[in-house]
Amino acid sequence: MAFYPEIYNAYGERLDTLVEGKEDASKTIIFVHGFATDKHETARLFDDLAIFFGQDYRIVRFDFSGCGKSGGKLQDKDYDKWKGDLKEIVNFTKNKYPGETYILAQSMGCFITSMLNPEGVSKTVLTGLPNSNVNYLIDRLVERFGSKEGAKIDFENISIFPRSSGINQFIGPTFWKELRLLKPVEAVRRFSGNTRLMIIHPDRDEIVGQMYLVQYSGITGVVIKKLHGDHSFKNQEDRKAMATEIRNFFDEGGR
Repeated sequence: MAFYPEIYNAYGERLDTLVEGKEDASKTIIFVHGFATDKHETARLFDDLAIFFGQDYRIVRFDFSGCGKSGGKLQDKDYDKWKGDLKEIVNFTKNKYPGETYILAQSMGCFITSMLNPEGVSKTVLTGLPNSNVNYLIDRLVERFGSKEGAKIDFENISIFPRSSGINQFIGPTFWKELRLLKPVEAVRRFSGNTRLMIIHPDRDEIVGQMYLVQYSGITGVVIKKLHGDHSFKNQEDRKAMATEIRNFFDEGGR
């Protein structure tokens, strides 16, 4: 049965959270969504994965502040504030549910998870992990969103990102400033010391591409998988294969 706990971040903003799946599961997976999406993820990726894992695992998914149904304004948000959101979700999960805690993060959710570097997370899967060169990543974001009608890219003020849903999203300057200072490989390396980590790179990733990904392969102990699919594994066969790969990783050692 679905459960909607009352969880708030440090700014008093409610984080819209959904707990579902197997009620008496001994293992819980926290789903961490990507840039300015929500707990469903692009093309309902997280909806499908919740069904796939829900019979054997408890699932916790949420909207970052400023996204989906959570409180706050997106233009006021940045990695540091979203890191605080995730910390609240991880603490809630570990305090309420006994057993092991896992994380499944998508796209920029991978950056936020690695930056937080939470303790007590037994296994983590990062899918669609963005490029390790942040300047290149910024260029890709500008190219993807800045070319759309109505777009405005302004690193010092408010940027306007038109989305495929028809909604304009507003991004504040601290988002860009924090992204420029981020050192992704170092963040992932630190986190890999606290969790057993697998990284999945889609081979047809239209968002991230294939540049500046090999740098993650140099991190000791990390499992790297390159799977057929686009950024969100929209093709159902690709999505099923990705989910099966994750399940095999999570299931090692038994459920």
